[in-house]
Amino acid sequence: MASVIRLAEASPDIDLQVVSSGQHPEMVARTLAHLDLPCHAALDAVPPGSLSRSVRFLRQQLRLHLGAKQPSAVIVQGDTSTAYAGALAASDCGLLLAHLEAGLRTATPLRPFPEEMFRRRITPLAQLHFAPTASAAGHLLAEGVPPAHVHVVGNSIIDLLRETCERAEGSGVAWRHCGQRLLVLTLHRRENYRHGLVNVCKALLALLLEDPQLAVVCPVHPNPAVGHRIRQWLGGHPRILLTEPLPYRQFIALLREASLIVTDSGGIQEEAPYLGVPVLVTRAETERPECLQGGVVHLVGSAEQALLLQSRTALAARTPTACAFDGDAPFGAGRTAEQVLDLLRARLRQPGDAA
Repeated sequence: MASVIRLAEASPDIDLQVVSSGQHPEMVARTLAHLDLPCHAALDAVPPGSLSRSVRFLRQQLRLHLGAKQPSAVIVQGDTSTAYAGALAASDCGLLLAHLEAGLRTATPLRPFPEEMFRRRITPLAQLHFAPTASAAGHLLAEGVPPAHVHVVGNSIIDLLRETCERAEGSGVAWRHCGQRLLVLTLHRRENYRHGLVNVCKALLALLLEDPQLAVVCPVHPNPAVGHRIRQWLGGHPRILLTEPLPYRQFIALLREASLIVTDSGGIQEEAPYLGVPVLVTRAETERPECLQGGVVHLVGSAEQALLLQSRTALAARTPTACAFDGDAPFGAGRTAEQVLDLLRARLRQPGDAA
């Protein structure tokens, strides 16, 4: 949401407040500082516990905050527990809710869990649905969302990606001491917590044994359920660098230096076509089918031998061509923020809505 926040901050007709929900507070603080973004309110850190307990805590904290501030509108983005709790809190307070990155769907209502469940539950609570693609808008219309409430605007992360790609910056990660070609690994999805994570680690260790020129960099997610096991399997290998989560621009620079990306991330699936770096997605299905059409992103699952085979193939293949930031790009031209704020202004000018 960085581009939306920046444009709103520069708009004299908008009084914006950015609220940090208390999820991963240290990482969020670093990200805000890195992107020079404001944080007007930081809620209490979410206590450890079950997912349902976290959502209840977030909903209560956000309900109290929104009830006190009474904004004209609330924007939530994506499919996280923060987004779902924010949508519930806005509904509790009777506030206009805009959902950015609306309409993503897989064929399985509970996979990936809990993201698919969260985004499906946010939809009936929202009055403005900012869909990144035509197919996402089609899902919303098929579920009965009024056409006047659905707007295809691209994805706002592409705004920041476009800006970042215009800079000529390196990652600063010293992976070239370990090899001549780079594979970047990220894992954090619940569906890969157990066997999937182990299978991916085994496949990469086998790949490193085959290819002495290959280095691996893995920014380790702060969730201890993931980080502990990744360090167990991959820590100590002379050609694997395990790092803390990287700032966004540094991370994008790292991806641009890579020959291959192995990930279960949704965002990287969107970014990769613009970077021209092949991606193997260690998931059974994707809510972003557009990324599969250009030959950059491949859905491979987390079976060890399948991943090893696909990795060999991708590393031997010709580097794919990056798509341009234009109207033919799969997730927009990188101009989403302007559309979002114009549509939000138009909605708030309608009779019956706050000014």
